[in-house]
Amino acid sequence: MYQKILTFGLIYLAAVASESLFPALFFGHVAPDMVLILVIIWSSRKSFESFWLWAIGAGLILDAVTLERIGISAISFLLISFAINFLSKRFFIGQRSRAFFWVAMLVAGGTMLNYLLGIGLSAAVGNLTLRAFDARILIFKIINNLLVLAVIYWPVVSSRQIFPALEPRLVAR
Repeated sequence: MYQKILTFGLIYLAAVASESLFPALFFGHVAPDMVLILVIIWSSRKSFESFWLWAIGAGLILDAVTLERIGISAISFLLISFAINFLSKRFFIGQRSRAFFWVAMLVAGGTMLNYLLGIGLSAAVGNLTLRAFDARILIFKIINNLLVLAVIYWPVVSSRQIFPALEPRLVAR
């Protein structure tokens, strides 16, 4: 129970930092998606069946913090988590020496997918604050997400005892 509360707290703090602190610190005032980065790291290391509820929960927390329509980030994170898990099974990301490189590629692809799904899902529900596709924002998001990934990857991966969602699903024997 303690581990679940700690994981929930980390997701909440990442959402608050992404919404309030990071827009002032990064390129082009485009905040990195710290919750998305955590979801991608965890999805690449855990099976989809045991992680899908966390992906939905992370999306709901992010929607509540950003005051967006509830469910858009949850659907996006669920689809991204499924795609990341599918790809990580093919590349065995949890056991490779180049795991950071593969996770960086997944973060870049997940950022693009999240941006496009956010625009598409917002249009599907008739959001009045529909944002148009802007390639500069997408490029800044990818760069900022990769910078944040470089800072948080090793501390997050090395804290497996604290966060059960980070236990790798593949064990080399």
